[in-house]
Amino acid sequence: MTVDADGPRPDGRMAAECRPTFLRTSAVTSGATGSAYGEFARTRVVVSVFGPRPRDRGAGGSNDPHGMDLDCHVHLPFEAEEEPTSTTSAGPDRAEKEVLLAAKLRQSLLPSIDQDKLAKTCVEVQCTILESDGSDVGPAVMCASFALATSGIPLYGLVTYCTVGLHDGRVLLDPTGGELEACDAEVSVAYLGSRGQVSFLDASGDWSGRSMTECVDTCVEGCRKMQVLVRGALLNSRKE
Repeated sequence: MTVDADGPRPDGRMAAECRPTFLRTSAVTSGATGSAYGEFARTRVVVSVFGPRPRDRGAGGSNDPHGMDLDCHVHLPFEAEEEPTSTTSAGPDRAEKEVLLAAKLRQSLLPSIDQDKLAKTCVEVQCTILESDGSDVGPAVMCASFALATSGIPLYGLVTYCTVGLHDGRVLLDPTGGELEACDAEVSVAYLGSRGQVSFLDASGDWSGRSMTECVDTCVEGCRKMQVLVRGALLNSRKE
């Protein structure tokens, strides 16, 4: 994909614009305490939240036996399993990608939950990426945070997420999949705005020609923009 050095991007956005975002509650899963459906341009996500429920003995990822577990699962039904080859080093298969995405989702969300009020319980988050075009982590995090907010689980605030790509020195906010493939470097941030806290940061690529700190700051600004959209969608859902 060719990205113009100065003009609009292939989807019509300027460099500092996020993808169009739509969020609403979803009732696709019976028994869920919270749910959400999200569209981030061509990326579509659905999330269901279950719990809090009593924690299973010896299960979960918390080191504190009396603490709360956040059990996250991500499903990529659109992605076909890759056949292994002997001549090339295969990238992560679908199952590995799902595990990696779930770990990033958990790390991003956990600081937003008031865990002291949920001792010895487990909260389960089930996220399905129905369609993907760009970073899957960001839509998953924001849709899941929205779903947690609808569940009644005590939260410190909403978590938003933003990725910045670097293409020939140009900083692109919230890049699409095609743009990410063309980028020389990328950095992503999950941000708990109510506490001014970065809960997750991930970076890759060649940053020799640009300050990564500057791009992280751009990510945080993008997260603040998204927070306005997510909060507005949550308020609208409560009026319905």
